[in-house]
Amino acid sequence: MSRILVTGSSGAVARAVLPELVAHGHQVRGLDRVPTAGLAESVVDDIENRDAVQRAMQGMNAVIHLAAEPNDAEFSQLVGPNVLGLFNVMNAAREERVERVVLASSVQVIGRQFRGARPVAVQDSAPSNHYALTKLWAEHMGEMYARCYGMSVLAVRIGWLVRNRDEAITMMQRPLKDLYLSSKDAGRFFLRAVQAPNIGFAVVYAASQEAAQTFDLEPARELLGFIPQDSWPSGLDFEVPTLDT
Repeated sequence: MSRILVTGSSGAVARAVLPELVAHGHQVRGLDRVPTAGLAESVVDDIENRDAVQRAMQGMNAVIHLAAEPNDAEFSQLVGPNVLGLFNVMNAAREERVERVVLASSVQVIGRQFRGARPVAVQDSAPSNHYALTKLWAEHMGEMYARCYGMSVLAVRIGWLVRNRDEAITMMQRPLKDLYLSSKDAGRFFLRAVQAPNIGFAVVYAASQEAAQTFDLEPARELLGFIPQDSWPSGLDFEVPTLDT
């Protein structure tokens, strides 16, 4: 059993991850700007508040850092959560000697340059917006902290976790099923991400079965033992709408 801090604990990804962590006996502390439902221990504050992050990190064995501005936006909106907030989390984890840091990156870091030719490797990157650039910077910051401070850091390029019926329609219309990450696969993935031994630094993709044609999922299998169980639309917690023809 580990004590795990989850930032962004009221967000969509966290809602898929928290039940899996709790079900496997881990003690979870949430950190978000709004209260986190279903957690016995929840801190309401902002990751831009360095002192609050430091306090929330105390006594933790691992941190899953999900809090961020989740979409491309004016750069001034990205700097606080995606740059300063990231530093606060990484620095607090270093000072508190947290054993494992799991950073949320995004499949957006590869842009469109590599898609279609082959499964995209974890070494590939070609961000096409400032949000994606902040996520690539998070990967590099994680690598630096692992190399310079001996930390164990896993950067996760998260696929598209479909949150509602409108997003499901968009995925089917475009189509983008090869980016799909089910809620259940997300829970299984992050459980393994905090439990897997012998990680210095690594970048891996987290996605469901269809994504194997788009992303190289082998590093996640080798390092974490993660094999996706779901294919579209399995693993959703709502009924998929029917498209009009």
